Amino acid sequence: MTLLALHGVHKRFGQTAALRDVTVEIDGRAIGLLGPNGAGKTTLMRVCLGLLRADRGRAFVLGLDVAHQPAAVRARLGYAMEGPDRIAGLSGLESVAYAGELCGLPRRAAVLRAHEILDLVGLDDARARPVEEYSTGMHQRVKLAMAIVHDPELLLLDEPTSGLDPGSRDDVLDLIIRLRDGGGPAVVLSTHLLHDVERTCDAAVIMHAGQVRFAGPLAALQRATSGQFEIRFDGDATALAAALARSRAQLAPARRPGTYWADLPAGEDAGALWQAAEIAGVRLWHLEPREQSLEEAFLRAVADPEAAT
Repeated sequence: MTLLALHGVHKRFGQTAALRDVTVEIDGRAIGLLGPNGAGKTTLMRVCLGLLRADRGRAFVLGLDVAHQPAAVRARLGYAMEGPDRIAGLSGLESVAYAGELCGLPRRAAVLRAHEILDLVGLDDARARPVEEYSTGMHQRVKLAMAIVHDPELLLLDEPTSGLDPGSRDDVLDLIIRLRDGGGPAVVLSTHLLHDVERTCDAAVIMHAGQVRFAGPLAALQRATSGQFEIRFDGDATALAAALARSRAQLAPARRPGTYWADLPAGEDAGALWQAAEIAGVRLWHLEPREQSLEEAFLRAVADPEAAT
C-alpha cells in the first residue's frame, strides 16, 4: 500500500503558496523528505496529518482520505514535530504514557508501553526525571518515544536531528535505522541535511518552492550522469587529454590517485574514449559511467525541475 499519495494539493498562506499543485506518491521503508527551509516540507506533512486542510486537491495516507477520515489517519501515524515539544512538569515516563493515552491506550497499558519505548530510545535511566532537565538530544528521543508509543504504521519526523551535537545526532540516526530494519513503522524523515538521508533512507522526495522536484529511490536520483565517465589507464595523460580535446571532451584528475574524469560533449558516447585512447597510445583498463553524489543530485534537482524527474 502506498504510504502517502497527494493529487493536485495546493496550500496557500496569504500571498505565499506553500504547496503548489503537488502530485506525488511516496512509498518505501525510509524516505527522506529533502529541501531547503521554506520548501514546503512541514506543510506537506501537516496536510497529510489532517492538521492543515488543503485549499484544493486530495491527500491519502495508507489508503485513507485525510479530509474524510482524519481520526483514522492519525491513529495509524506517529508524528514528531520540529522544536521543543514537551509538557512542563511531566517526567519522560509520564510524557510518553500520556501520549499513549491520547492515542487510545488504557492508562495501565500506556504506562507499561512507555517503559518499553523509553528502553528502546535509550532513556531508561532518565525516565523519572522532569523533561525540563533533559538535554536537546534527550528531548529528541522522548519526542520519538511519544510518536511511536501506540505502534503506528508510519512515522513522520520533522528535523529530528536539528540542533544536536554529532554524538547525539548519530544516536538519533541509529535509532531511525533500527526502526527501519526492525519491523517498526515506515519512516518519512523531513530534513535539509543530506547526510541524514544518505545514512538512513533508501528513497527521497525533493521539494523546492512548494513543488516536488524528484520522488523515487536514491539510486535513481544519483543515476549515472550522461556524458561523464570515470576512467583509469596506462600511458600519458597529457596525450589522452589532447586526443579527447579533438572532440571537445575534457579530462580532469579525480580525487583518487590514478583516476580521471572524462566529460564528453552532448551526442558522444564511450566510443569516443576508446578512439581517443587509441590515438594517444594509452591502454584503458577501467571505464564506468560516473554516479553523482547525493549533494550533486540534490542541487541539480532543485536547480532544474526537469533534471531529476
